[in-house]
Amino acid sequence: METFELRYFLGVARTENIHRAAEDLHVSPGSLSKAISRLEEELSVKLFSRDGRNIKLTEHGRLLQLRASQLIQLEEATRLELAGAKGTIHVHIAGSEMILAHWGLRLSETIKEGHPRAQFEYQSTDEKTAWERVERGEAHVALTTDHVPVGRGLSSKVIGEATFKTFVGGGHPLRKRKTVSVDELLTHSFVSTNRPLFGKVGAGPSLDGWRDDKFPRRVDYLTSSQKVLEQVVTSGKAVAYLPDYLGLDLGLVAVEVLGCPFVCRQKIKLVVRNPKELTWLDWS
Repeated sequence: METFELRYFLGVARTENIHRAAEDLHVSPGSLSKAISRLEEELSVKLFSRDGRNIKLTEHGRLLQLRASQLIQLEEATRLELAGAKGTIHVHIAGSEMILAHWGLRLSETIKEGHPRAQFEYQSTDEKTAWERVERGEAHVALTTDHVPVGRGLSSKVIGEATFKTFVGGGHPLRKRKTVSVDELLTHSFVSTNRPLFGKVGAGPSLDGWRDDKFPRRVDYLTSSQKVLEQVVTSGKAVAYLPDYLGLDLGLVAVEVLGCPFVCRQKIKLVVRNPKELTWLDWS
């Protein structure tokens, strides 16, 4: 087995789609198919079951996926031990788009300090899928705000915290106000999300953490797109309830809401399968 063949296999295993993996790896679909065929011939097993254009990992394929990721990590760790900071590593970070855009970049900057030649791939997905990808060896680390189940061979630690605040953008009537009563706030339009862009946000019914069961809002803008949400609030068209780091990244103004006792808070967790194998990651 060649290292490049294992990398090709892992790319196909992650997507279960030859053409999508070819785009991600910047190689031709034919090169990937040949690499998979060579591995299957050498190991005398079928790594994928085929049904027309669709492919699925077999049980043998799942086992190789785990072992191949371990071998690739060992190869990279060995190279780093010998080459030091001059060695190249390819770090795969999985998580929700919102968390990757802030915490994923912060993690990358930290890794870059010790390994300037590190390269990063950000895998945007829901939080459960993120740590499942780490479990299967499809990603080195995951960033999540959700509970990580025990007994799955995963390790996690808190790397940051977020507090949700009420933010407004340029031109909004509340932009020059430091405080506002919750009754007055609820007369303004809100923008919110119809999918969990922010991760786990507590027991309330809203996907952005606001307690609509206690303080119902007028949500005039509802979106599944982070970009659209950002555009609506930064343009001053609506109020948004956002994690503090996102509001600050966007240059928004936080308004203190009087009369509302509820606050959504999150812990940002870094999840890995075996931190000792990731010699480039500071787990202290």
